[in-house]
Amino acid sequence: MIGISIAVMLAVALLGPSAAVPDLGGGDPPWFFRADPPETPVVQLSWTAVIVGGLGVGAALYALRRRWRPARGILLAGTLVAVAALTLVPPAGSTDVLNYAVYGRIAALGHDPYVMTPAWLHRIADPVGDLTPLAWRNTPSVYGPLATWAQMAASRLGGDSMAATVFAFKVMTGLAFLLSALVLDRLAGPERDRRVRVHLLWSLNPLMLWHVVLGGHIDGLGVLFLVAALLALRRGGPVAGLVAGALLGAAAAVKAPFVLAGAGLAWAARRSATTLVALGMGAFATLVTLYATQGPEALANVAGKIGARSLADPWRVLADALGLGADPSALEGRLALGAAFLIGLLLCLRLPQGPPAVRPALAWCLCWLLTSPVQHPWYDAMLFPLLALMPASRLDGPLIVRGIVAGLVYLPGATALLRLQPTGLTQWIAETYRPWIAPLVSDAVILYVVVLGLAGALRFRERRPAPPEVPTPARQPTLSR
Repeated sequence: MIGISIAVMLAVALLGPSAAVPDLGGGDPPWFFRADPPETPVVQLSWTAVIVGGLGVGAALYALRRRWRPARGILLAGTLVAVAALTLVPPAGSTDVLNYAVYGRIAALGHDPYVMTPAWLHRIADPVGDLTPLAWRNTPSVYGPLATWAQMAASRLGGDSMAATVFAFKVMTGLAFLLSALVLDRLAGPERDRRVRVHLLWSLNPLMLWHVVLGGHIDGLGVLFLVAALLALRRGGPVAGLVAGALLGAAAAVKAPFVLAGAGLAWAARRSATTLVALGMGAFATLVTLYATQGPEALANVAGKIGARSLADPWRVLADALGLGADPSALEGRLALGAAFLIGLLLCLRLPQGPPAVRPALAWCLCWLLTSPVQHPWYDAMLFPLLALMPASRLDGPLIVRGIVAGLVYLPGATALLRLQPTGLTQWIAETYRPWIAPLVSDAVILYVVVLGLAGALRFRERRPAPPEVPTPARQPTLSR
């Protein structure tokens, strides 16, 4: 099922510009055919890739608990082939990587992407600016300084070609994905089951391959810094704390929410005051230094995301029932913040025992991902590496389901849905799935986590082997006279 999902992703991308694949202008890699496929088959193929891939991961995790033992070499080879193939084709399911190219182009031309919007490039008929996605045309960058530098580097490599710039950025995210897989393999230790779990939930997880590698989302760079921080802290001592803090700051300088994982690093370093102080100093110094290279607008734009809403908002049904309207409200923000805090505390107490830094990091990252009104499926790139390092639990299945449901909300992804008066499948997605089914499933996952957490049932019960049968001694025959 995982292999079928990856093959369908490649098929969608190779068909060229469509409802799922943005037009890059052509002339450079990534490569594709201009098949001009109809809208409905593209939507169906995209949904198939996500649903079949997610179910394949769930089936593999279940089989792993039932003593399935795949060869680690096959998993690594499959990862290399999948990442290489998905890197060489156009992005699908999102236009975010085009936004990265535009912000990088603004920076490469010597302007500030936190102040200047992509509309300026479009007005001057810049070759890259001409292909700016409409939804973000009047929005300045909301990414961290390291993200901006990566975008500028891709722009310098790609020049005035959108296709070449996107390809350069996808190569960066593909390499970051592979390096993250190697670090996670190291963090998993020598136990074979833990290593297989890492590769199923990250390296060969179609949900992550779609968003991080095929979609080229910048979250993959943040993941690399985060898992490197976890690896650095394992050595212990102030120097390790300083390095781990610097790497955590770098992750947060890609995307701010990665700072939540700092709770886990701090918890793991709590027994040594010098290590804990060094960790904080490293993170603080890195963030201050990197943001000092940008203007105050960089922080202001990130802070402006607070209180926003997205299509996958889990509070949408409640907000509609209360008549709060489509715009974000203070009540919704307070509900999300309160729920996140309570769920974070509950998970800290009830999650299975795992690596000291990973358990609280997963708790606080997951509470934000479950409850935030701003939900995008590529945000789960922060979740799955941490989940992969934890023992199997009853969280695995619902979080995979949540990833599938959130992923479907944004598909096909290259165009809005899609006509002013959608029909058929697109009408059902726009009128039923997005406003009702997806939020209700997200709410059900939140309720599931809370109920099982309160009941102390998130852990799987270990199957104890049956005691060996003791043979009953045969009755000795009696001698009769």
